[in-house]
Amino acid sequence: MKKLSILVVLGSLLFIMSTALVGSAVAADSLPKLADLKTGEWNSIAPGGETICSYGTPYQFFVRPAAISSDKLMIHFEGGGACWDAETCAPDYKFPPDDTGKPLFKRDVPDGQMAGYTAGLFDFSNVENPVSHYNTVFVPYCTADVHMGSTTHDYQTKSGEKYTINFQGFTNASAVLDWTYANFDKPSEVFITGISAGAIGQVIHTPYIMNHYKDSQVVQFADSYVGVSARGWMGFKEWGALPNVAKDIVPAYADLTEDNFSLARLYKGMAPAFPNNMFSEFTSYLDGTQIFFYYLTGGGATPEEAGGNFVTGKQSIISSLTANLPNFRAYQSWGSQHGITNIDDFYAYQVNGVRLRDWLADLLDGKTPRNVICTNCTTPELYSK
Repeated sequence: MKKLSILVVLGSLLFIMSTALVGSAVAADSLPKLADLKTGEWNSIAPGGETICSYGTPYQFFVRPAAISSDKLMIHFEGGGACWDAETCAPDYKFPPDDTGKPLFKRDVPDGQMAGYTAGLFDFSNVENPVSHYNTVFVPYCTADVHMGSTTHDYQTKSGEKYTINFQGFTNASAVLDWTYANFDKPSEVFITGISAGAIGQVIHTPYIMNHYKDSQVVQFADSYVGVSARGWMGFKEWGALPNVAKDIVPAYADLTEDNFSLARLYKGMAPAFPNNMFSEFTSYLDGTQIFFYYLTGGGATPEEAGGNFVTGKQSIISSLTANLPNFRAYQSWGSQHGITNIDDFYAYQVNGVRLRDWLADLLDGKTPRNVICTNCTTPELYSK
């Protein structure tokens, strides 16, 4: 009888413990360690806990230890669109005139997704790749909130169908970073980057990363998102982004509100807080995806008007950041390309005789290249050996 009572108590304790773990972050030390992973290839890790994708599917991230032993680290934040209200987040949302029903945002993290990352900075066999010898942590995106959110919303479609969106991008990325901190103790160099939604999202995580790796040389680089927002658009509020900014690390963030929250303000706060690190971004002159989302969020009455407003807003932001932040650099190319570091054109693009690949390599080498802004922004300029 006494033995049975002990078993009952133990069973109750196990139940309580397992219940407590539901909805809590799984400790990084309970996941596979860096030493357990295969070098020179992608390894998937499922952090569990509170991590989740927008429609409730499981989250996972990917790590590629360098093929040759290295103490350098790249943290890449994936892009993939966004949504911010009952209409744009709806499962049946269609945007005319395309009307294909293609979602505005990436919703899952498929097991084999890294098979599609073989070009640009992800071509680790390319001798010109400036990060070919870096260990790489890939932060997937599936939450429609540009890696910034930590809230959940219940919505309803126009036809009355109820659905839930998990804006938990900040939660997911934080779990990835916890594992990263536990497994990469003191990298000599850290490269923080991301494309599109990842270019926005990594900015909110950058102060946390830089604060953790205080003794490392850190370079931040945003690929294809400048942060031109339509007046009155409140997507950041919908995602619950404001509580996640590093106010305890960046003093200037104390003045951030849901009304003045912007990518430019994040840069203007964190760059002075980390004067020994470099901040940078790439954009093309007429980035079609940035213009599309700017129009969709109210940037103009027509796509053409939104395009004109985007160019004006973009130039204003770039000028303000480069003029006021000595450790910020911008590279604006000709054309309309959206996303450059994940395609082989990364090695071909140049502006005013300055090759993008070389410009970024200089940043990673601790140099301070000049700002590169296209003057003839509609004429292609390509590097040739």
